[in-house]
Amino acid sequence: MDSNGASQVVNALEVIYSPKSSNGDRLEAQKFLDEVKLRDESPYWGYDIAINNPNNFILKHFGLSLIETAIKKKWASYDDEKKIALRKWIMELNYKVQDQDPRYIKEKLAFLWVEVAKRTWGEALKTAVPDETQFANSWIDMDSNLTELWNINQAARELTLIIFRILFEDVFLLDDITVLKRMTIIQPLCVMIVCPLDVFAKRYKFTDKWTLFKANEQGWFALWTAELNNALGNNNSEYVVRLLETLKTCLNWPLSEVIIDNNILYTLLQCFLSNIPKAQSTALDSMHILLTRPYNNEEHYQYVINKVFENMDLLDRVYDNLLFDPRDDVDDVKYPILKKFVDMISCLYVYIFKIKNSDEQVQKYLKLVLRATKNDSLIVSGLTLDLWCSCLRNDEFLPLLENVIPELLDFSADALIYYEQIEGHVSRLYADIDFQSTSEFQTFCSTYRKRIRDIIRLISCVKIDYTNDWLNSRLNSYFSSAYGQNVLNATFLDSKSEQYLSALSQFMIIECFINGCIRWKIWYPDGDDYSEKLDDILRKLQVLSNQLIALNIRVPLLLKKQIQNFALFLTMLKDNVLFTLLEKIITSATMDYPNVDLEERSDEADAVRDLRYACGIELNRMALLMPESLKNIYPELENVITKIMPNLSYHEKISFKSFLLTIILKSSLDRKEERFSSIVDPELMAWSDKTTVVGLSDLPWFMERLGIVKIAEYFQKRGIDENSDLLTIQIDEEGRKLKSELTKHWQTLFPVRATRMFIHYSMQSVKKEEEYKMLHDLWKPRIIPILPYIMRLLYQLQSYHDPANWKDLPVVVQNFVKYSTVERFWEAGASNKSKDEFIDEHMKAMQTLRDFADSVGHIVRYTREYTLLVISAISSLGSVFFGVDEAPQLLIDSIAIYKPDTNEISPGVSTHGWKHIMNVAVRPILKNCPDECAPKFMKAFLPKLFETLDIILTDKWSSHLNADMEVATATDDDEMTEEILEENLLRQFTTVVVRIMIDCVGQTGTSSQTSKPKFNAHQIKMRKIIFGEVSILAPFLKLLNRLISVKDSKCSFNSILVMKSCLADVLIQNAEVDEYFTCEIMKNLLLNVLCNPAFKDSFYEALYVFTVLFLTLCKEYKSARTFLYELSNSYNIDGLYENLRMVDNYKDQRTLMIDFIDWVKNSTGRNDPDDFDHGVAERKKQEKRAAVLQRANEKLIQKNKETGDMLDDPNTEDAAFGSLFEAV
Repeated sequence: MDSNGASQVVNALEVIYSPKSSNGDRLEAQKFLDEVKLRDESPYWGYDIAINNPNNFILKHFGLSLIETAIKKKWASYDDEKKIALRKWIMELNYKVQDQDPRYIKEKLAFLWVEVAKRTWGEALKTAVPDETQFANSWIDMDSNLTELWNINQAARELTLIIFRILFEDVFLLDDITVLKRMTIIQPLCVMIVCPLDVFAKRYKFTDKWTLFKANEQGWFALWTAELNNALGNNNSEYVVRLLETLKTCLNWPLSEVIIDNNILYTLLQCFLSNIPKAQSTALDSMHILLTRPYNNEEHYQYVINKVFENMDLLDRVYDNLLFDPRDDVDDVKYPILKKFVDMISCLYVYIFKIKNSDEQVQKYLKLVLRATKNDSLIVSGLTLDLWCSCLRNDEFLPLLENVIPELLDFSADALIYYEQIEGHVSRLYADIDFQSTSEFQTFCSTYRKRIRDIIRLISCVKIDYTNDWLNSRLNSYFSSAYGQNVLNATFLDSKSEQYLSALSQFMIIECFINGCIRWKIWYPDGDDYSEKLDDILRKLQVLSNQLIALNIRVPLLLKKQIQNFALFLTMLKDNVLFTLLEKIITSATMDYPNVDLEERSDEADAVRDLRYACGIELNRMALLMPESLKNIYPELENVITKIMPNLSYHEKISFKSFLLTIILKSSLDRKEERFSSIVDPELMAWSDKTTVVGLSDLPWFMERLGIVKIAEYFQKRGIDENSDLLTIQIDEEGRKLKSELTKHWQTLFPVRATRMFIHYSMQSVKKEEEYKMLHDLWKPRIIPILPYIMRLLYQLQSYHDPANWKDLPVVVQNFVKYSTVERFWEAGASNKSKDEFIDEHMKAMQTLRDFADSVGHIVRYTREYTLLVISAISSLGSVFFGVDEAPQLLIDSIAIYKPDTNEISPGVSTHGWKHIMNVAVRPILKNCPDECAPKFMKAFLPKLFETLDIILTDKWSSHLNADMEVATATDDDEMTEEILEENLLRQFTTVVVRIMIDCVGQTGTSSQTSKPKFNAHQIKMRKIIFGEVSILAPFLKLLNRLISVKDSKCSFNSILVMKSCLADVLIQNAEVDEYFTCEIMKNLLLNVLCNPAFKDSFYEALYVFTVLFLTLCKEYKSARTFLYELSNSYNIDGLYENLRMVDNYKDQRTLMIDFIDWVKNSTGRNDPDDFDHGVAERKKQEKRAAVLQRANEKLIQKNKETGDMLDDPNTEDAAFGSLFEAV
């Protein structure tokens, strides 16, 4: 071989790294290096460079990278002689490892060893009677070579551990394609070399030729455990860590006899007590694995569990050692280990009923967990909360919790606060470490509170008498204190003040208690004394309710919370408190705050509006829950509401009218149609009002109705032109007056709110067919005449956003309209400002002329959202909407306005806007379509819908071609943040589109390739329609094909599962459809997904779909084989098809397909580009690998975190009426 090439490579590297080199010289040198890796001599030059430059780590790393490239790209083309030569070079380089070699060099050396092992080790075992040459080519002495390497020196010993770690990770944790091809050989070999041979023989059937691959009778596991015990005794921290890293990778899969015989559990417990942080952390991971791994012997499993609980005192000592005072500073060494330790112990509760002699140990365990629950860090505390929720839901656990509940309840009540609002709280000391942004901290605090609330709720349920006494004592103590008295005497409190937050905490505790009582009725129905106990509970609740009413709270936001609690009382107490609570809610809704101008924007005005809005919601909740009780006093209610109407805003009037309407429709009240008409018709008449009709006729009139002409006249008076910065010009008195007029005008601009609320409450809790028919008959003659106006309103709202429609307007008005279409909103994780900063900025803008643009933009978006809600509500009326022949065309024309004679959709509607259109209107419409209307409606609507979505996605993703597969996070750069925000919104929109596809046809699961998917009735109906009409199927498949390759891992993955669910019903039904599958879908899957490393999460599902398509289409069509032959650069497609047919199982088919994909990658140049930079490149590669390993380990230990029943989820159980009484 030509060794001069090595010196040329060295010279080129020197040019690149020399500070004296010109950019031109560097480019030439880099070009040469890029060419070098393609030459046949490159692995030899790599060996030559690495062996002759042992202390120049840049050169050494580059040399090793040349060898790596050769293995990855050329191995299959080498003959046996070249393969053995390359293997020997790698062995020699490993044998010459030095103490001073940096970690990335050792990682690279180990990586090369493993890459060869994955391709050759044990290959001869596939042959019945292999000869000596086959054995030699199969690296028969690799175990012996590793023993030799182990015995050279300490550096070589560390290198040996790294080799094993990487090998075991690739074989057992990662989805390594090379390993997958040889899984049946390489996995048993790994098990064999770590185990004693007699243990291996008990579990595996093997021939004598297998034993030739094993050099050590006892196996490596025993050696490593003994070494680890010695290293702990000598406090050799670095060696301890290296041994643990390797042992951790082989705890899940070796035979459990090895785990027990070597007493690794004892060793791990000793690691907990060591003062070696990395060892403690790795030992905790290892313990997790031991507790969740499968055991081939139940006694072994029992031994491990018992051993852990027997050492509870030791674990308590470990927790003590990990504590620190955060006021002195958060210990960045101990703190991560503390979190991991608490995470580990919080999972042990699932084993409590499996241990022997448990009482004393269980109490020690629960006390330890409670200590962790009380930790000042919300993250640490939060790790334990699910444990308490799970235990409190399990009746078997309750006797064990007797001694813990009082302390846990006290803690939970004290912890139910708004940490994010309290400056100086000790938990804030951890926030900078645990959270990347204020918004992330706020989101976590909200989740933390949900769990705390759930604990109080569950304790209230299982210890209802104790909790009632405890709560009364707590409330008496609070409201008799100075704090409590101040709250009772106040009218307004700062929402961040300690007084307000402490009072809010008391009301949240009351809410939890009532919810606990509600849960008790479900939990205790079979008790012999159920009725007696229920009566007692109701008496106590009524006393509590009366005491709370007597408090006479006036602070609007606290009164709002109190009103919401009263609505919960009502679910238990029913008629006993109905009139008292009804009076309280109506009084609160009309309470006078004389010093507050509700037309102004201020914290006080917002609080009062918030209170009144909540009262409206609770009134309608009452009407739905107890219509018959309210029917008896309907005339009185009608009179009271008529009297207070003049003092209410338009929105409040609609809420009260909805309340009366709900009583009319849900009770047995007489004269339904007359009463219905008296409430509904005056509001709906506004749709056909002359000013409304004119305002909807074309965009200029629509803009005038919005008030833009008046604003333009005002701007003209102020001398505003196209160059004026509205944000810097303060609003004057005339502007404030105009703004006030417009605000009142906008309230009644279009009757969308009234229409939506009336239909929404009408259709709640419809149980009987007769009721549905009555509502259908009442609404049909009222909806059909106004439907064109509703659609026309949506059309104008969409048109408003298109700059082409502004060109005839004065320039200053154009600028104003442009300002108004800008969506300014805050989103957690995407915005680089905190929520408070965003609100402060918005409040400052309210004092400037930009507030006009912001307000017009808000009313446009608000009206559009309510118009979409109206359409969604109308769709719930069945054939009222779907029976209108023009409905599909009206709807699609209103949503997507196409430029004449083009495929271009009118621009301007934001990604966020499209997301809402699909989520709020289109999804409900598709779901609500009655069976009798579906074929006709869907045939008219779906093709254009799918085409429109495809056009939008193609356009929007075209500017994100280089996007990562995962969501980015915000930076401090405003421009970059805008890009990130837009990309996040695009991902959200794409997710909604995928959801629509799933709504339509369903998707298969991932657990089994052969499992039969289950579809609901709606999906079965839609599949029949879509798959039965090529005019629908064609755009459906085109859109689905687009979604498969979008740069979003979750969307791509789910879209492939949708595609997978379609194959059986769609293939070989229509030749044109099959051709599309061949030329477009298979091409997309192969080149853009399977050959693209960015789609690694979707790889195996995509491979399955591709394999099914390949076998099906290649069987039926010669043209499919020809197309794939050309696409793959002349791969033997006929041979591949025959080989796949001869294979019995999918696992072997997968291996053949992976070989095909590797060929396509190489022939099309789609392999991962090699990065020849030294340390940085290797670290990046290791970080990427570490991230994948972390996900794999999380999957490994997830088995101990039970999924539970959805009905027991605190987020659903505690909000049972959430969807029923949504905000309107």
